[in-house]
Amino acid sequence: MFDETRSTLAGHDQTTVRGLVDPAGTDGFAIASLVCGLLGLVPLGVVFGWRALVRIGGSGRSGRGLAIAGLTLSVAWLGLGVSLITTGPKHVTQAAPGPDYIQGMAIGDCLDADGEQVIRAACDAPHDEQIADRVDVSGGYPSYPGLTTLRELAQPLCRIAGAAYFTHGTPLSGLEFLAHIPTESSWNAGAREATCTFGKPDGKLTGPLQP
Repeated sequence: MFDETRSTLAGHDQTTVRGLVDPAGTDGFAIASLVCGLLGLVPLGVVFGWRALVRIGGSGRSGRGLAIAGLTLSVAWLGLGVSLITTGPKHVTQAAPGPDYIQGMAIGDCLDADGEQVIRAACDAPHDEQIADRVDVSGGYPSYPGLTTLRELAQPLCRIAGAAYFTHGTPLSGLEFLAHIPTESSWNAGAREATCTFGKPDGKLTGPLQP
């Protein structure tokens, strides 16, 4: 029986091709790494890619390029995520204007006062006060002298400055002079001036006050 089989095979034309046999085809972890890299599944892409390279190095399987591509894509996704976190839009919470904000306004500016807060306002619309001048209330004090002491210094100086504001006319009737004095925090930051303003005790100013 064996001889007949050999005889039958020997009667056919055959071509023998010799070459290396692929032990197991493309490594599955390499394929998985590439797919995860494309989808942005960074942890899986890295793990599968690393695992594929280890296995390919020991087994001779193909897929090294796929594993490297998967690792590269995963690293790229990781870099993009870090970039978005560090350079993405930042929402800055701005503090509400406090009593010291008036120090940043100019003489002639108008404002609305809400308790200890002041807010810049348009002078041609109803508003609470208009800045007339600034006066020095340092008084030679090496440290913050307190609100009462500063108020006693500022009030007469602001009354004089308010009267001097109207250099070419007479002040409107019904105006009062107010003094915004430095708080302890602004004093410690170097503020030594009180801001003198005009206002009305019984309502709002309806337009700009011209000197």
